[in-house]
Amino acid sequence: MASTVSGSIFDRLRADILGNTLHAGDPLPSERALAEELGCNRHAVREAVKRLQQAGLVEVAQGGATRVRDWRATGGLDLLTQLTGATADGTVDPRLAVAVLPGVLEMRACIGTDVAGRAAERADADTLLALPGHLAAVTACAPDDLAARETAYAHLWTTLVDGAQNLAYRLAFNSLVAGVGAIGAPALALLADELRDDDGHVALVDAVVRRDAPAAEIAARALLTTVPSED
Repeated sequence: MASTVSGSIFDRLRADILGNTLHAGDPLPSERALAEELGCNRHAVREAVKRLQQAGLVEVAQGGATRVRDWRATGGLDLLTQLTGATADGTVDPRLAVAVLPGVLEMRACIGTDVAGRAAERADADTLLALPGHLAAVTACAPDDLAARETAYAHLWTTLVDGAQNLAYRLAFNSLVAGVGAIGAPALALLADELRDDDGHVALVDAVVRRDAPAAEIAARALLTTVPSED
């Protein structure tokens, strides 16, 4: 029970910090004040604050106030999933998700474009042989089965990223995938036209397999910046 309560406290304080209700340098309310306000014991509050500290969102000073960190200055890509506001039960805070999604997609397009070009230049023979199979898995999915298409599409891009032979891009890709995945349905809906763009998928894989880096970059940029159609 205590862990459930501490999780709720963590979710609330995290949303306040990432949503700028609490700003860098602001002190958190004391354990006693939070416990009284939320009707819980101080142990649950202490657990929640420890999780905030582990997430890099607060700084705990011995004998002093716990203060909000300037996470924009100190955080890394691991904060992307935190910024979606995803909670332990899988729900997402719309205030946070809507704010972070455009930036995630912009970064995804920039990295993906360069990944495609570098994969065309660097991918080994096994990677090039694997790409048509991943392409076939995407195009075999029904156009409206977005969940299946997203899964197959992720496998295609995982192979491309690994083919680019850039560890930093691989780690950034992991964080971007986790961030989009945590947002869930809203992200999937926004990516629907991209996921259905079989011509775009074919153009991308064809260019990489032919080792045509400029064409691969153009195809990736066009695919990853697909403008959602209006219903």
